[in-house]
Amino acid sequence: MPDKVDAGNYVWVIVERTRNDENFLGMAGEDGEMFIPVTAERDQALMLVGRLPDTEGVFIRSVEAIHRAQLLGQAQDEGFSVYLVDEKGRILEHLTGQTH
Repeated sequence: MPDKVDAGNYVWVIVERTRNDENFLGMAGEDGEMFIPVTAERDQALMLVGRLPDTEGVFIRSVEAIHRAQLLGQAQDEGFSVYLVDEKGRILEHLTGQTH
């Protein structure tokens, strides 16, 4: 997939793979809110991956483009918010919209 996608419809998400599972990277905010960080560009997501500490059991992290509505629907079903962040993980925008 190209490094840039239609930012109106797609975002870049970090996927963590363990021996038995594959999940979107989820984080907890200072207030305990669970969220999935996403970026507008692939390079930003790759830089963010480089800043993350190692996590026991996670053997690989990759960056993948995903349709916003699909991600928002899955996140909502699992009790997560979705935030657009920059390459340093700073929150830029809370993503909302029609899901499913």
